[in-house]
Amino acid sequence: MREVKVRLALILVPFVLVAGGCPTYRPSFDSDDPQMRLAEAVRSASRNDPADYPHLVEMLDDADIDARMLAIEVLERRTGTTRGFEYDAPPERREGPLKEWQAWALQFVRVEKSSEGRSAGPAASSSAPSATTKQPEATR
Repeated sequence: MREVKVRLALILVPFVLVAGGCPTYRPSFDSDDPQMRLAEAVRSASRNDPADYPHLVEMLDDADIDARMLAIEVLERRTGTTRGFEYDAPPERREGPLKEWQAWALQFVRVEKSSEGRSAGPAASSSAPSATTKQPEATR
């Protein structure tokens, strides 16, 4: 009888680990996992949600060159411009275009109040209109 219980336990352990013992990875701009943030940026390329713009612009300042490259590619695809941003340029050359992108992205920031009354979202600004009020301008 004891041998049956041990075998049953050995059979069930992998299922328990798969069901509840392993972390679930979901693409998200807010993920702690850099790969999941990149995956969400890739998904963002195929949809037209202005709420993604602040997250993509935030990625332009990432230490990872792949994140910067992906972010500017998606932004260019969706807006028609790079605003002079070069993902592989030194930080001092990226600074000006990055500030332009950041100022532009403010119009797409949604202000969401949590239960404690704090603002949520990237660089939330109470004076910024909602993400659905304006479409991007295509300037070079």
